[in-house]
Amino acid sequence: MFKILFSPKRAQRHPLEMMLIGIFYSSISLLLSAWIFPEYSSLVMVFLTVFPCIYVIQGAINIEEKRNRNFVSEKKILKKHARLIVLLLFLFLGFVISFTFWSIVLPNEMVLDLFKLQDSVVEGIKQNIVTGNTVSTGSLFKIISNNFKVLILSLVLAFFYGAGAIFILVWNASVMGFVIGNLTKETLGLVGLPVAFTKYFVHGIPEMLSYLVAALAGGIIYTAIWRGDIFDKLKNKKIIIDVLILIAISIVILIGAAFIEVYISPVI
Repeated sequence: MFKILFSPKRAQRHPLEMMLIGIFYSSISLLLSAWIFPEYSSLVMVFLTVFPCIYVIQGAINIEEKRNRNFVSEKKILKKHARLIVLLLFLFLGFVISFTFWSIVLPNEMVLDLFKLQDSVVEGIKQNIVTGNTVSTGSLFKIISNNFKVLILSLVLAFFYGAGAIFILVWNASVMGFVIGNLTKETLGLVGLPVAFTKYFVHGIPEMLSYLVAALAGGIIYTAIWRGDIFDKLKNKKIIIDVLILIAISIVILIGAAFIEVYISPVI
């Protein structure tokens, strides 16, 4: 069924299709969780979104790893990785759009039930919120530290479960979608939606990009082990160098996103 509807090869040619996949599966999962598991919907909808997307993502990672076997230059390999990263980023955007839409159109009581865990996470973040007048180095390091833990988790999940890091993707999208939808309703309604998206996307997209790059590195190792390439002396060096470069890039992006979150996002 999934192979007929959403082929990884087709998705790689059309990133917008990945965004539609994200919107479709997250919307169906949200509605099903609200209907069948209302008490645990905030977590169930994340898992229900993850399951159907794993096939598409793992297939895309397999294609990516297979393609990179024929490339010697690390620069060319990174260019090929960029295609898959864009694919994953569009999938994330689809999730955010979906969760934002439902958090806006559904009644407030239902939204609070659907996003109960997400709301608790947001409240925890608010306790350490940084405004334009209260920027501190401690806050910056704390944000970097917390985000670095998520980056490591993305890498580990992808390493052990291949596309398992999709859970991080969906969870962060659900939190961001809830926050954007909530901010939109509390301010100027739909008129304020562009401002809400800008406020959180300006640091959220780079932050998620760092997680995606780390997850891609872990996924490539997973696929290389599964195919046996990691045990080939002629191939494992290229794979390891490629993975280390991706991890280094993800850390640099993560630090940059933290600076944006501390010094730019609060004043938007």
